[in-house]
Amino acid sequence: MMERIGQQIGSYQLIHHIGQGGFADVYMGQRISGKSQVAIKVLHENLTYEEIKKFLEQAQTLSHLNHPHIVRILDFGMEQHMPFLVMDYAPYGTLRQRHPKGTQLPLSTVVAYVKPLADALQYVHELGFIHRDIKPHNMLIGPQHQIMLSDFGTSVVAESMGYRRQKIQEFEGTILYAAPEQIRGKPRISSDQYALGIVIYEWLTGSWPFYGTVEEIANQHTLALPAPLSQKVPTLPLAVEQVVLKALAKDPYERFESIQAFAKALERASRLEQTSYRIGQPLTPLPTPLSLTIEEKLDLPPTEAPLLTYQGHSDKIHMLAWSPDSKYIASSSLDETIQIWDALTGTTIFTIRSSSLQPQVLTWSPDSTLLALTSGLSCETIQIWDISTGRISAKHPTYTGHTESILSLAWSPDGRCLASASEDKTIHIWDVSTGRVIFIYRGHSAPVTNVAWSPDSRRIASASEDKTAQAWDATTGSSIAIFYGHRDKVNAVTYSPGNTLIASASDDTTVQVWDSSTGRKVLIYKDHTAGASSAVWSPNGMSIASSSLDETVHVWKALTGTILFMYTGHTDWVGPLSWSPDGKCIASGSWDKTVQVWAVKSVNPPPK
Repeated sequence: MMERIGQQIGSYQLIHHIGQGGFADVYMGQRISGKSQVAIKVLHENLTYEEIKKFLEQAQTLSHLNHPHIVRILDFGMEQHMPFLVMDYAPYGTLRQRHPKGTQLPLSTVVAYVKPLADALQYVHELGFIHRDIKPHNMLIGPQHQIMLSDFGTSVVAESMGYRRQKIQEFEGTILYAAPEQIRGKPRISSDQYALGIVIYEWLTGSWPFYGTVEEIANQHTLALPAPLSQKVPTLPLAVEQVVLKALAKDPYERFESIQAFAKALERASRLEQTSYRIGQPLTPLPTPLSLTIEEKLDLPPTEAPLLTYQGHSDKIHMLAWSPDSKYIASSSLDETIQIWDALTGTTIFTIRSSSLQPQVLTWSPDSTLLALTSGLSCETIQIWDISTGRISAKHPTYTGHTESILSLAWSPDGRCLASASEDKTIHIWDVSTGRVIFIYRGHSAPVTNVAWSPDSRRIASASEDKTAQAWDATTGSSIAIFYGHRDKVNAVTYSPGNTLIASASDDTTVQVWDSSTGRKVLIYKDHTAGASSAVWSPNGMSIASSSLDETVHVWKALTGTILFMYTGHTDWVGPLSWSPDGKCIASGSWDKTVQVWAVKSVNPPPK
């Protein structure tokens, strides 16, 4: 093992030892001619002539695998009858190192990890390969922080040796993730689905479903049902639990038809985390002493075709913002890009690509020359981009003060400061020019989902998963008002142009308007039939637009709750909204992968 350091294997020199597995030792090495860094796996086994022949054939085939989320096999060969594989070097380690045993991950992070892994596995499954060793140790973080699946070399060796090592006693380290049929020595493509299901179970609950000796765990995989995930994570949506347990079916025919189908089902089920209640569970009626929602149905104008449908993204829209000068719209998506495009023509100006595992958030500077956006593997840092150059601004520092993902950004109207809200339950107010922290607000007891400045730059409103919306002084952090009217996660807050009122949107399906100084409830809008994703005040202060998981956008009078217009142009959940600065149009982003720009129509209520 370690005595090999400094030796030459093929055309490569072994530099230092990285790790050891059941089949091989792994070294960081470099090509002797070019000095490029690689990972070299030197197998323990001395193979027979027939096994060597089969190994070389299988390695040759796998060396042609070309997928952005698979560690490439660059070279292979034999050195003194010892087989070796040369692969891409992943400098940031494995997901096991990033999340040690016992770590419990948020559902959103799990879904973000599963997507590239399932894409990679679907690719190799369609080529007829089985990985056979899915576990966090074999999930690497590449040079661009992308998730990459490694150790296809295990399948090479397993094929070459006719599974002769497939004994229960030699499953140590992998038995925790092995499918029942694989334990019996008959792996199949759906065995990888089962193993990924175990990984997801571990990530969501912080523990494996089965414990004991190697033999005991093998028997449990074969005979015992895993404990329901909800016993360990009561807040987990029932649909997510059902998806994971289906992938863990003992009978391979009862699992999903493909690894891709499994990943898509998990993603769909994860959406229910946003509503925080189980399917079929009735909503508790809200107290309505000040409810002013309409009961009469108006003759609303029909939804017309949008003025513009932007289709530059290949995945769900996460956030968007109209530039204050009306020229551009910036949108972020789960496709790992931020795109800046012409608000009139839809022409893409430039694209910012990211390798973040979380969708990015963004905000414009008041003069429209700069764009602040999140970066880093978990979107925990903030960069300032210069719109004129399409590059990171050399005049502004990168902010690194948060410890977890940033969920919302807001630029102060006077242009001096940024407010950043995070899963770390804090909001940081910091100077854009220097990066100096002015204040850290710690008034929430759960992740902060949204933040908004008052038009006079003196106050801040914040929304949180703790079911509160709060108003506080932007300089001192002193609390001004805490609104307790919602009974579920609050997703968005928006100040009225006159500074006096705040509207907050919640998973409880309501948008509520309240006094920014006292927290007194003014109005409850409850015409949405599913969770309210966003709410934005119109520039003239007369109307509020709200989006929802019911796939609609409502425009309604801010002081009466009278609905003026309902937009139904999207075919999936609607999330971010942004008014045009002149108040004539709204841009809405959806899980249907489009941003639609549409004119705001209105209707007068019928006479009494």
